[in-house]
Amino acid sequence: MNTSQIVISHKFSNSSHHALAGWISERGEPTCTELPAGRLPTVKRAYNILGLRKENKAFWPRGVLVMVDNRAIDAQRDELATLRERVRCELVLEREGYRLDKEATAQRSAKNLKFRRGEGEIIIVNHGGKGWWDPTNPDRSARGDVIKLVQHLKPGLNLGHVRRELRNLIGLEPSYEVRERVKPTSTDANQKRDPAWMWEHRNPPQQGSAAWRYLSEERGLPDRILDAAAKQNLLREGPNGTAWFAHRDNQGQLSGMEMRGPEYRGFSTGGIGKRLFRFESDPGVPPSRVVVAEAAIDALSFASMDRFSRNTLYLSTGGGMSPESVGELKQVLADVAKRPEGRLVIAVDNDQQGDHYAALYSQMAQEVGLWNGRASPKTPGSDWNQVLRARGNKESSAPRPFGELAGSATSTTPTPQVAAGWVDELKSRKRQQPQPVPQADQAAPSLKRSGSPSMGGR
Repeated sequence: MNTSQIVISHKFSNSSHHALAGWISERGEPTCTELPAGRLPTVKRAYNILGLRKENKAFWPRGVLVMVDNRAIDAQRDELATLRERVRCELVLEREGYRLDKEATAQRSAKNLKFRRGEGEIIIVNHGGKGWWDPTNPDRSARGDVIKLVQHLKPGLNLGHVRRELRNLIGLEPSYEVRERVKPTSTDANQKRDPAWMWEHRNPPQQGSAAWRYLSEERGLPDRILDAAAKQNLLREGPNGTAWFAHRDNQGQLSGMEMRGPEYRGFSTGGIGKRLFRFESDPGVPPSRVVVAEAAIDALSFASMDRFSRNTLYLSTGGGMSPESVGELKQVLADVAKRPEGRLVIAVDNDQQGDHYAALYSQMAQEVGLWNGRASPKTPGSDWNQVLRARGNKESSAPRPFGELAGSATSTTPTPQVAAGWVDELKSRKRQQPQPVPQADQAAPSLKRSGSPSMGGR
């Protein structure tokens, strides 16, 4: 039994006494405490009476007998202390592919030993192998003992899993195998600037990692959106907690990455440059609706609040567009315009630069005969990620048909061109809508939903 054994009963019959006697004989005599009757003790006071750890939360009714076997807790504490004392951090790092840096080889007796694995992956071991810290962590919070080291390298493990992993390492010694640092040639340097090479040598962010925390905590993106983006091979975790967002051409080739982090913002060098970041609401289904934003985080933010997400492709241009990326976007819009309900939502920022992009994307949509409308935050100067963070953790409502959206849309152009077949369907839906009630007869004015992406412009 890994936690305290607690037996609670209001009335003790003879059978109950026999059961308790058997329980005591099997486990040895536990600590017995009679909580005072007359008033309900608080949880904090019960902890003080019973000497329980806070993780063993329980609420006690009046006048009950609480029997606690603290031996399981003591055994767990003793095991954790043994693991901290007898398992070295260097051994854990070597099991995960880290190697001692060559410059630190002559300093085996030094207080700090530097271990490396990949580019930008560094762990410093100190306190004689019982402590460590990660110099690449932006908030310097990645540090601690050998137990926290395993949880840092494998964020998905709980304390029980960590204990099972470390039990097999008790008493073993690290090999201190040296990692040779070869001076890169010009060819190697060019290869490491290649986006495809960088992408292959990085892992997707996982729950608890620095990049995941940046996207979920600082940027407010829901876990379901990050999970979906990772499954579509759109995310990588870079150094110092940065998140990389894949840009690909229409043939699916990786062209570069948008890079965002707590202290960095840019685009990868090398490769063929910016194309389009593409996040699909229904992977494998040809989209009938396209949402284009200025940044990948804005596109994912819009997607997390979007109530019309069915068969939608969320794009990011990464800001300014090259002639090649303009051609790629035109081809995507032309393909969507062939579908009866094809439309383009221009989800740009509410600023002067957003006005420029909205006019550009609207003109591109008109050239291929695609319905288009602008959706920008109401607050001047804001973007869709700021809207998402202002909403907090509110989930968007269930996706609705686009007919509700098109009935109240405000287009960026006076006479947008609409794909054939959509006009008749829109007229049919409008005829089915009930006539509006006069203002004087309404019981109360309707309130517009706030915080969700809308087509009403600013």
